[in-house]
Amino acid sequence: MPMRNYTHIRGYTLIELIVSVAIFTIVMLVASTAFLALINLDRKARATNDVVTNLSYVVDSMERSIRTGTEYDCGTVGGATDCWSTPADSFSFLDSTTPPQTVEYRLFVSDSQGQIQQRITPENGPSGSWTPLTDPRVDVENLAFYVRGSTPGDSLQPIVVLVIRGALRPDANSTPVEFVIESAASQRLIDI
Repeated sequence: MPMRNYTHIRGYTLIELIVSVAIFTIVMLVASTAFLALINLDRKARATNDVVTNLSYVVDSMERSIRTGTEYDCGTVGGATDCWSTPADSFSFLDSTTPPQTVEYRLFVSDSQGQIQQRITPENGPSGSWTPLTDPRVDVENLAFYVRGSTPGDSLQPIVVLVIRGALRPDANSTPVEFVIESAASQRLIDI
């Protein structure tokens, strides 16, 4: 049997294999790091969207109830009716239910965390308890109500402008995102 000559067949050397595995490892490390960063950014974006959606819902529900309300008062029940030049930090009105209930909004700060709260008190009933409306990840620093046209006898369309200033923090590791919301709700009652 003749001897075969294997000198012309080449394979990979050990050095070439080690270098290719090292390059593959570096590429995979960079790709996985970028993928993990992308997952983290997506998680933060979803959390931020969740917080913003909650805050938007709070403002929309406040506007909706204010539009159909009557007897606007700056501050507590029985307070000044108009506060256009000097804003109030709380606001109350009668809602459109039968019998009407008193709805109050205020800014409550505890442990240097501010939140918007609501209290609903039935007509001739005991005062309700304050319920937080905003997500704990929302820190409301300032809540101001400007009211015009609610003084009995004036001819102005009642309007309430609310200004909310604060910061969103989607999670404990993220930096807070500051926000300012200005919104207006004019009374939508039929004036006949």
